[in-house]
Amino acid sequence: MRFRYKLLLINIIFLSVALCLTGYLMIQKNFQLALDTQINNAVEENNFIEASVQHIIISEYSQTNVDYTDSLAAIGSQVHNNLTTTKTNFYILENDHVYYGPDRETIPEKLLDSASMGNKNYIIVEKSSSYYIYVNSMHIIDDSHELSIVTYRDISEVYKMKDTQVRYEQILVILVLAVCSILTYLFSYILTKPMAQLNQISDSFANGDYSIRSTVHTRDEIGMLSDKFNHMADSIEKQIMQLNDMVKQREQFVADFTHEIKTPMTTIIGYADTLRSKELSRENQLMAANYIFSEGKRLEQLSLKLFDLIYLGQHHIKKQPIYTHILGQDICKTVEPSITANNLTLVAEFEEAQIYGDSDLLTTAFINILDNARKASNAPASIEYTGYIENDNYIFTVTDHGIGIPEEHIKHICDEFYMVDKSRSRQSGGAGLGLSLVAAILHCHDAVMDIESTPNQGTCFKIIFNRRLS
Repeated sequence: MRFRYKLLLINIIFLSVALCLTGYLMIQKNFQLALDTQINNAVEENNFIEASVQHIIISEYSQTNVDYTDSLAAIGSQVHNNLTTTKTNFYILENDHVYYGPDRETIPEKLLDSASMGNKNYIIVEKSSSYYIYVNSMHIIDDSHELSIVTYRDISEVYKMKDTQVRYEQILVILVLAVCSILTYLFSYILTKPMAQLNQISDSFANGDYSIRSTVHTRDEIGMLSDKFNHMADSIEKQIMQLNDMVKQREQFVADFTHEIKTPMTTIIGYADTLRSKELSRENQLMAANYIFSEGKRLEQLSLKLFDLIYLGQHHIKKQPIYTHILGQDICKTVEPSITANNLTLVAEFEEAQIYGDSDLLTTAFINILDNARKASNAPASIEYTGYIENDNYIFTVTDHGIGIPEEHIKHICDEFYMVDKSRSRQSGGAGLGLSLVAAILHCHDAVMDIESTPNQGTCFKIIFNRRLS
């Protein structure tokens, strides 16, 4: 069942109960007030008739010593003629015998049975869809006569008024419920329309349309829900895009890895097959063996770098104090032979400071950066490798004056197997994993790498270590 129908049903139930209960209490209150008025009037009339009968008996018969019993009928007629209302009739009974009024059988027995001397009692009786109130009073006159005055009057109007009010209340409840049901449905439709829109948007979102957003803007809980839905949708869409990019990167990684191992494997298989199937001179055998050896070493470096990348992604490193000038000097000793062999000059200068990290991993990172600078430089040229303190940071820089990196390639330079100039990189033995490994190592050290480059002028790698985080 839809929410608007639930809201409509609940409102109808509560409204019906409230109207019926309120109407019943009001009608019952009015009826009781009217009935109490009739009872008071009936008692007062009984008092008046009783007093009139006693007055006549005392004034006319008490001094003559004449028995007034035979005159009770005449006394009743005399009193009846003096009544100002025609709604009230009465009986005069003496010693349980009716002397004035209809037959005794018309008097409710319950009224006479509950009578007590000196008190009044009343009873309401229904006869032929009419209602009558009977009032009885009993007194002893001259110690020998029990005189009872029973009055009755028609009070059907009170009950008719009650029935009329009940019918009116029923009609009013039906009309109010009908009008309120229509208004409640309209208002609930208006109030729940944004929820229906959110429901449709959620269905579209669940079906894969992650670009859809809620256009509900209200200043209530539904508006807050709409804002939270849009915030959730933005987060999910961002995560989906990241997952898609990750999948694409994985697919590209597999494709690039397959492509990278294909070339050396083809070379190794080709030269191995030549050695196996042909008679070669000693010079050609050495040449083929050298190709097999160099390509095998390339595969070995590729596998080692892949292993390092996987290892860094799954383990936390243990940081230890490292003196920057010692780290820099050790790295220079390692890379200087390959740099000078290419007719390049390494210029190094380091300010003494202390950072925390893994010296072996940092050595690997800077060797890769310096090796990239060597490959990008054309002899004769220099490569500057420096380290200095700046505020709370220690900054290493590696600057070359080589071919540079186009701006559109800088943001991808640390992706696996990404090479700006693939032919040049492969000729120099690169596979596009060096800077990926560098980025992973620096990430483990909470360091930041900033790359500034101008094509045909050179590149500057700036590695920033925060000494507070080290």
